[in-house]
Amino acid sequence: MTLQESQARARPIVKALILVLLSAVFLTDLFTQLGFAHGILYLPVLIWAVRLRGRSGPFQKTVLLLSLVGVTIGYFLAPEPAEGFPDYYVVVNRILSAAILIFSYCVLKRNLDMKARFSEVEQKEEDQREYLQYFIEYMPIQIWSANPEGQVDFVSGQLVEFTGKSEDEILADWLAILHPDDREKTRKAWAHSVANGDPYRIDFRLQRHDGVFVWFQTQATAQKDPKGNVKRWLGSSIDIDDLRQLQEESERQAAKFQHTVESITDAFFTLDQEFRFTYLNKKAADTLGVASTQYLGEVIWGACSIGYYSPFARQYRQAAETQEKLHFEEYFEPADLWLEVHVYPSSEGLTVYFSDVTVQRQEKEQLKLLSSAVARLNDIILITEAEPIGDPGPRIVFVNDAFEKRTGYTREEAIGASPKILQGAKTSRAELDRIRLALEKWEPVRAQLINYTKSGEEFWLELDIVPLTNESGWYTHWVAVERDITEQKAMQEQLVASQKMESIGQLTGGMSHDFNNLLTVILGNAELLEEELEGNEELSSLAALICQAAEKGAALTRNLLAFARKQPLSPQIISVGDLLRDMQPILKTSLGERNHLELETAESLWNVFVDPAQLESAILNLAINAHDAMPRGGSVKVLANNYVVEEIERTQDPDLLPGQYVQISFTDNGEGIPLELQKRIFEPFFSTKPETKGSGLGLSMIFGFLKQSRGTITVYSEPGLGTTFHLYLPRADTELRIDPEEQSLHVNTDYHDASVLVVEDNPEIRTLAENALTQHGFKVVSAASGDEAMDLINGGLQTDLLFTDFVMPGRLSGPELATMAVDKMPGVRVILTSGFADLRSVFPSYSENHTLLPKPYRSGELIGLVRQMLRLSSLN
Repeated sequence: MTLQESQARARPIVKALILVLLSAVFLTDLFTQLGFAHGILYLPVLIWAVRLRGRSGPFQKTVLLLSLVGVTIGYFLAPEPAEGFPDYYVVVNRILSAAILIFSYCVLKRNLDMKARFSEVEQKEEDQREYLQYFIEYMPIQIWSANPEGQVDFVSGQLVEFTGKSEDEILADWLAILHPDDREKTRKAWAHSVANGDPYRIDFRLQRHDGVFVWFQTQATAQKDPKGNVKRWLGSSIDIDDLRQLQEESERQAAKFQHTVESITDAFFTLDQEFRFTYLNKKAADTLGVASTQYLGEVIWGACSIGYYSPFARQYRQAAETQEKLHFEEYFEPADLWLEVHVYPSSEGLTVYFSDVTVQRQEKEQLKLLSSAVARLNDIILITEAEPIGDPGPRIVFVNDAFEKRTGYTREEAIGASPKILQGAKTSRAELDRIRLALEKWEPVRAQLINYTKSGEEFWLELDIVPLTNESGWYTHWVAVERDITEQKAMQEQLVASQKMESIGQLTGGMSHDFNNLLTVILGNAELLEEELEGNEELSSLAALICQAAEKGAALTRNLLAFARKQPLSPQIISVGDLLRDMQPILKTSLGERNHLELETAESLWNVFVDPAQLESAILNLAINAHDAMPRGGSVKVLANNYVVEEIERTQDPDLLPGQYVQISFTDNGEGIPLELQKRIFEPFFSTKPETKGSGLGLSMIFGFLKQSRGTITVYSEPGLGTTFHLYLPRADTELRIDPEEQSLHVNTDYHDASVLVVEDNPEIRTLAENALTQHGFKVVSAASGDEAMDLINGGLQTDLLFTDFVMPGRLSGPELATMAVDKMPGVRVILTSGFADLRSVFPSYSENHTLLPKPYRSGELIGLVRQMLRLSSLN
């Protein structure tokens, strides 16, 4: 138990004793005569009470009050003093006792209070010393002091504990605990502060007890007297190793950030709230045309070429005002660059990033232009993923407008689907397999396929498919450029058909030459034989049969030549309307009573330059075909109108050149022609009729005649609905003029003295011509070639008429011989003969000025033509 605790426990007992003593003094005074100084007896009790706690308190004041009350009551209750004892003495005694009590209480109280205060101050000083020592010992800083001369005279325990050295060792040589590299600069800095009294502050490294050097920041301030003299130095050192490392790391990070900011491709700068530069990296400085450090602190629109009213400045002010980030692209004219700008506002100002997007913008514009061009291409552009190549096929990722327009599928329907949506029944399996084989090898491929629109329409596509790779060379997509070649395919088919017709025609034309030569011999000799056997009816009829057979052969040859476009034509300018109206009766007869004919011709119908007989034959042939196509009756409508063919319309027939035509449309509502047969109907000997109803040469003759006349024929037919033939005849270059022949050729002239030079390499035909001319009184000289005939003419032969074959062996042809003969004999007449109908194909230089007698010919035709030519000569 402590002393204080013992005193605290004894204090109530002491108080009780004091009160007992007060009661004893009071009783003593009460029973003692007045005059005695009993009041002073209260003083020891009061002194004991005051000293009880060391300072005045309620108990002490109570004791004083009780003592004063006892003195006063004793005056009134105590026995009377002895006789003769003055009363004033008693009163003064009582007053003096009370005064002494009060004075004593006050003196004691003051002394005790002063003592208590002094003890209190001492205790506080002790507590402060202990607290300061504790603070110094446990504070995370090192405290030290030095005398005015700079000699360290005190160090805290922190430094002792940190260094592991004693206080005396440190005071003896405190520089020894510093890093060797820091001692000299520290000594100089301390010496400077001691000499001038300036505050001392420095960073150095102290060696820890384990040998590790740790960074400390040390500072000291001089305590000076009123005169300014240094009394002592008080200093402290704080561990800043973590801060130093953090600072070094911060500096490294700042340097790294600086390097990063300077090395990034984007320009970067910051502005304060007054739009002054606070930072620019090199890229920003180069772009803006300023030095990165020269314009720090300058307002942006005063420091560089970004003017106050420029689009950039307006955007920056808007971002600062709204405190919302902005992103925009703008043209920076001073640098001729397009910049992409990001603006980030904050309470401190603006952070601006921008990058040069000139190339990207150009590429974007090019991409936009390319995208626009691709979208507007007539060719289909289709892009798919690279895989799977097998089922279900790669997915479509892009189609252009042409795809939607041609296929009928929308872009939304196509994206994600497979190109197989375009395939159908007629899509070539072999071609698809070939495409797949190329795709599996990642090779480009070109192909032609039948595809189908969404509505089921067939169309031909020519596909060019190429693979696309990414930067690593990996195949990522397929690009297909698909061209609609439906019209081209149709034209190719027509061209093939035309070439087929041309080949057949050339074959037919070549055969007709030799065939006509044979028919000429047969027909001519049969005719002569018929004349010689005129009296013998039996033999004459046989000769007549030979002539009829030869005529039929000649007619067959003419039909074949018509198809081959090599028949002899006699074109003239005619009115199609007049020809159709003239033919109306025979057309009605040909169609029969069960069929109705409707004829309609346009007003101001153009004239055409054709052989009218062949045109009539063609129309009549169509009427017969229409009759056969309508066994149960029907109607035929014939229309004639003017028709202009533009360049873009050349799709039905490649031979139908742009120009002006008269179109004759011949329409029936008969059985129609199946599509697969429509491609063959113009071939010779091809017919849809039974064998007994057609030769197969009708439409081929029409085809050949129209082609030979620089026109064409097309067909449109639907089974069960009917057929329409369109005949196109080119407009005549001149108008129709009717000049009747006024000159009569019927003149009786004697030709027995006329001479004829016959030139023919075929001996049978030459003999036939010689006999026919001789029998009719002509003088005949013959030659087997043009060279032989020219030798006769050069030898002085004079003749009235030259009858020569076109094609002969030797140097001279028939036309060449004719030209040379006319030069030698200006008045000579010339008749050419040939089994070739299309002489221009054999002789490009052939002139139609000479009269032509086609083979085969009758003797009468030869004699009649010779007489006509000689008659014209005599008239002239």
